[in-house]
Order: sequence, then C-alpha cells, then structure tokens
Amino acid sequence: MENNLINMYQDQLNLASNLRTRDRVKFNRIMDKLLILKPHFSEKQKLTLTYLEGYQKVIMGELVEGIKLLDKVINQNKHMALKHKAIITKVSVHNSDKNYVKAFALINKLIPMLETMNNKESYQEALFVIAVFYNRLAQYHLSKEYLSKRMINSPSPQQQCTSSMLQVEAAFRLKELTWENIADNKVLVCEQEQESLASSIIYSFMANWYIEQNEPEMALDLLIRKKPLAKTTQYYLIENVYDSLISVAYFMMDEQLLAIKSAKKVIKDSKNSHKSEWLVRALLVMHKAHKKAGNFKESLKYHELYQNHLKLLNDDLNKRNISYQIFQEEVKDKAHQISLLDGKNKVLELEKELSEYSSHKKKLLIIILLLIVLALAYWAYLSKRAQLRLKNMAEHDELTGVFNRYSFNELAGAALYYCKKTNQNVSLILFDLDNFKRINDTYGHCVGDWVLKATVSTCKKLSRNNDIIGRFGGEEFTILLPGCDEHKAAQLAEKYRRAIFSISTAQTGYDFKVSASFGICPSLASTNTLTDIIKGADHAMYQAKNNGRNQVKIYDIQCMKVAKAV
Repeated sequence: MENNLINMYQDQLNLASNLRTRDRVKFNRIMDKLLILKPHFSEKQKLTLTYLEGYQKVIMGELVEGIKLLDKVINQNKHMALKHKAIITKVSVHNSDKNYVKAFALINKLIPMLETMNNKESYQEALFVIAVFYNRLAQYHLSKEYLSKRMINSPSPQQQCTSSMLQVEAAFRLKELTWENIADNKVLVCEQEQESLASSIIYSFMANWYIEQNEPEMALDLLIRKKPLAKTTQYYLIENVYDSLISVAYFMMDEQLLAIKSAKKVIKDSKNSHKSEWLVRALLVMHKAHKKAGNFKESLKYHELYQNHLKLLNDDLNKRNISYQIFQEEVKDKAHQISLLDGKNKVLELEKELSEYSSHKKKLLIIILLLIVLALAYWAYLSKRAQLRLKNMAEHDELTGVFNRYSFNELAGAALYYCKKTNQNVSLILFDLDNFKRINDTYGHCVGDWVLKATVSTCKKLSRNNDIIGRFGGEEFTILLPGCDEHKAAQLAEKYRRAIFSISTAQTGYDFKVSASFGICPSLASTNTLTDIIKGADHAMYQAKNNGRNQVKIYDIQCMKVAKAV
C-alpha cells in the first residue's frame, strides 16, 4: 500500500515536471496538491518538489525565494540529476534577469559537468541553457554549436522544438534565413508537442523576416492567425512582440490608424525603462505615423522617446558584447595563472636538479630558467593589458573617449553622494549639439563623427580635473561639476558654448558652424538624486532649444522655473 502511494506521488511529480513549460495553469494546480502531500514523500521526492517549487517561484517573479529553494537542491550532492536541473534553472533565471556575470559563473561550472551527466534529460537541458546564454550575448555561432550537439543526441520531440526555437533566432540574427529554409517549418514539432511559447516565438521571427523582405501582408496574415496562440502563453512580453510587428506591418501597408492602435498597446504594456526592441519598434511606428499624418508635435514627442529607448537598447547590447569579451579574458587569465604556477613549479624542480650538474650546465640551465620566467611574465603582462583594454572599452565611449552613460551614472552617483555627505554644492550640465542630424545628412557620418570628437576635445581643454564628462548617446553629453554652484556652472557652460561655436570645420573640407544648447541643474545637496538633476538639466536644455538654440538655461529647482543664465 505504501509503495503504491509512493508511486502515485512520483507520477504526480512527473506530470508536474512535464507540464511546467506547457500548461502553467495545470502546473500550478498540481503544485498546490503536491505541497499539501509533501510530508508523506520520500527524501528524493521532497527534493524534487523543492526544485519544482523553486522553478514555480522564479516563473512567478519571486526570484529571491525561488533562488533560495534552487540553492537547497544545488548544495546537496546525493541526487546529482536534480542538482544539475537546479543549476540549469538558475542559469535560466540569470539569463532572463540579464545578470550575465552570475550566469557566466554558473556556465563555467556547468560545461565541465556535461561529460559526467548520466541523466539524458539533464544533459539536453544543460546544452539548451548554454545555447540560450550565448544567444542572449549575441554569440549565435556558439549557440548553434551547442544546439548541434543537442540535436545529434536523440532529443525528444519537446527538446527538438526548443532547439528549433533557438536555431530560428540564431539564423534570423545571423541573416541566414532564406525563402528555402524558412519553409522547412521547424514549428510543426512545437505545435504537435503543444509548446505554445516556443511556437509563438518561432512565428514572431518568421513574421519579422517577412517584414525585412518587404512582405508586410504575409507578416500580418501570420501574426493575426497566430496571436491567439501567443495569448495562451499568458506571457505579456510575447504579446508585445506580436503587437509591435503588427504595427509595423500596418504602417507599411499605409494603415496608419491600425498601426497606431497596435503600437499604443505595446507602449502601454511596457515599463518605462524597458530595454526591448519591440518597444523601440513601436515608438518608431508612432513617430513615423504621426509625422505622415502631419501631427508634428506628437511625432517629435515619440521621436524623442524612440531615441532614448534606442540608446538604452544599444547600451544594453554593447554591455552584453563587452561582458562576453571580459568573461573570455577572465577565463584566459585563469589559464595563464595556472600556466604561470606550473612554470614556477618547474623552475623549483629544475633548481633542485641544478645541484647535480656541473658548473657549466648550471649556467646553461639558469639561462633557460630565466627565459622561461621572462616568457611567463610577458604572457601575464599581455593578459593584464588585454583586461585593462576591455575594462576601458566597457567604461568609455568608443568614439569620443569620455565615459559612457552607464559608467557616468556610476561615477556621478558616487560623487553626488560624497557632496551630500560633505555638504558641498554640485551642478550638472547637459548639452546637445544643435541640428546634428542635418550635419550627418548633409555632410555624411564621417563628418558627424569628427564634430563629436572635436566637441569633446574642446570641452576637455576647459574642464577641471574633478569634473566628470560622459556621452549620454547620440549628440548628447553631460558634465557633473562637484563643488560648483549654479552661477559658477553657468559661467563654465557659457565658456563651453562659445568654444564649441568657435570650432573651425575647415579640416572636414566643409564650412559650417557647430553649436550646442545647454541646460544646467544645481542640486540641493541634501535632497536631490542624480535622476532628479538630469531631468532638471534636460528640461532646461529643451527650453534652450525651444528659445532658438545655442544658449544656456538654468533649471530653478525651488521655483520650478527656467531662468536664462547668461
């Protein structure tokens, strides 16, 4: 009787495990029953339920509680198949949460485990999560390598489906999709397995490819037919992907009202700081649709939002790429350290043997040892230099050499905190080059790049040692001025403005003027956050633009007014 109950519990656990990616409603229902029955489970069954509960928590967004449960499974070594599953799920969590540092640390532990994984399901899931990780970092060639290993190891239909989902994404990103291979219909196995999320993702990439081929009708037909399937996933992000693509298709077909309706839904459902290509896509449609309708005020509003979110997205993509390079260098550095340690051990061994050789042979061996040590030291030096180069790439804007947005925010936040503690004044200058798009369109992007570099070079000559200069993206720059009140900041901003306006463009082969509009926001050191100051400076800068450009404005925090500085 007891064995029958144990077997029945195991059947329910297996059912819950199978349903976790297919039917979340049924999965949650079974989990409610299993949690009540948990006291009657065997040790392994309790651990299995702990894993499933951790999975359930992270899917529901309760990451802290979910990871605690997964760690309980990871920290035991009796049931290795469950341990592997928990590590795989935790990597997936960090992939989704864009915590690539933690994900990479787990991937480094997971890859050596592949050779000893006896459980076929765990092996397949490990290959899958590694492929997902490389897709997230835009390393699609590496993703394809692990997916190939997965496909040649007799995957189940469900595993074939999830592999196909990543293969289609990688092929789309690598521009390898064609009319021939898109007709292979990798989605059929997903539909047969009722994997609605994977099916919906594959269809979204197919529709995106149709749009790139200038076939909006085909894209729209596919998206409208498959949108009910996407809704069954109960995953709002995939619905946003569909709506954003639908808005693009409608816009291309000159159905502006329908395009705006779909784009508005995406914007409404997306968080303000969300870094997603579907939000960027929807904002661009809103900008273009309003512009086409002659509603220029709305068009400008959405263009500014589009530019801001495009910067966030590009910063995120660059951060992923640089993160991967840093990871690779860290792996190489560890290998170099091991080699260096091995070299030192060999030196010690050889030194021990020196006493047995003649004086002549000793000298020869000493020379050889010195050469080995020098070679290893040079190797370590090259590794360190590469790491410093990558660190510099991660922190600085590649074109102008000043801090990028992410690094500026970190340094400026620390400086602001220090000024608050020491009760010092602090001000922020935000400036944007006037009519920069016209310069790019008229003279070309090479000239535009020259203007950006010349502007930064000019400003650096006037800046103080403790000023923090950053590029916020595009033609927008910001300067934090510790120990500087609004009047001093206004004087510095005016110097910057005049210097930029005096830049000679003769070197470009063209004759045109460069100017910038400046916004200044002082901080009431005890109350304002960096975000508050940036918003204030941004508001003042747009006042300067609206008043005719090439001028300086101060944002008055207390009176909530913008007063002319100079």
